[in-house]
Amino acid sequence: MTSTATDLKTLLEPLITPWITRKNDLNLAIGVVRGERRQIAAWGTLQPSGKTTDDKTLFEIGSVTKVFTTTLLAMLVEQGKLALETPVNQLGTAYQKLPDTVTLESLATHTSGLPRLPSNLAKSVRQDPNNPYNAYSIEDLYEYLQTWDNQPGKTTGKISYSNLGVGLLGHILSEQLGQSYEEAIAQYICNPLNLSDTCITLNAERQQRFALGYNEDGKPVKPWDLPTLAGAGALRSTATDLLTFVAANWQSPSFATLKTRELRYREFAPNSGLYGVIEKVGNWVQKWRGQPLVQRETRGIGLGWMVEYLPMRDREVCTHTGGTAGHRAFCGFIAETQTGVVVLSNYGDDFASLFGRYAIDKVGLKILEMLEI
Repeated sequence: MTSTATDLKTLLEPLITPWITRKNDLNLAIGVVRGERRQIAAWGTLQPSGKTTDDKTLFEIGSVTKVFTTTLLAMLVEQGKLALETPVNQLGTAYQKLPDTVTLESLATHTSGLPRLPSNLAKSVRQDPNNPYNAYSIEDLYEYLQTWDNQPGKTTGKISYSNLGVGLLGHILSEQLGQSYEEAIAQYICNPLNLSDTCITLNAERQQRFALGYNEDGKPVKPWDLPTLAGAGALRSTATDLLTFVAANWQSPSFATLKTRELRYREFAPNSGLYGVIEKVGNWVQKWRGQPLVQRETRGIGLGWMVEYLPMRDREVCTHTGGTAGHRAFCGFIAETQTGVVVLSNYGDDFASLFGRYAIDKVGLKILEMLEI
């Protein structure tokens, strides 16, 4: 059953209300799947149409796109078209300066040693700071890859989050298939699962259902476009579609063979530079605040999915979070109990994500904890 369920909304209100207070233009959709039963609750009104937020409202899902990219990789491996252990430098002259340690699997698991972002992204950011990836071209990507010297990166073999890595993976998969990233995702994932609203391109009808994004100060912001690094974060979707995608991990026989959620790497590389400072400050603030919203332990990564542990329920959870300037997204599921949660918001809570009690991943995990009884 799919519904905008009053009982789900009633259950979630005590958790959600402190999080959404003072977000005047909020659009929020939360979906829950338990076995075959689905429920979706929504808050807010779309601007400027005045339509009520619902299960068909479109949001940018940011880095949740990455698990679509890694699922596509797993499908091509399952079909014998690619191999996880293949070094990327064997797949084209543009990649020949990358070391043998940069394999398709390493791109999908953030263990390639590639940095979070390419150093020459700054040119695109300067062109439009409000849409920072839009002007980053394939030529820019290839130019950056030529700066490598066939030597492994400092974080090779350890988990070090890389938008560049998964963006490059999406580009390589598109090349191998001879079609755009959006076309490939549609053919291999969306069409078989009937995900009618998971896309990059918004036609006129979808545009009417798209939630305008807001930053943490409540000011409207531009949607993001990632033409070259689409596999890292370009997709838009709805609560309905993402629940289907999550549930496919235990409902679809073809997904069951992909092994995307199997734990592959456990060791994380320490964050350095500005990211390291932010992490340390964030950890200190969280400790100062006292009891967190949800107890969690990060155990490692599968093929795209982060593997976490909920001590209160003694369950492993597969999760992924995404964010753009004006949207946040969370998907999480416990395959063992056929329970999944999707949370979509049109507020880019950067500060809250780092330092606050509430952030979309914390809320999503808390809901999973509440449901796991």
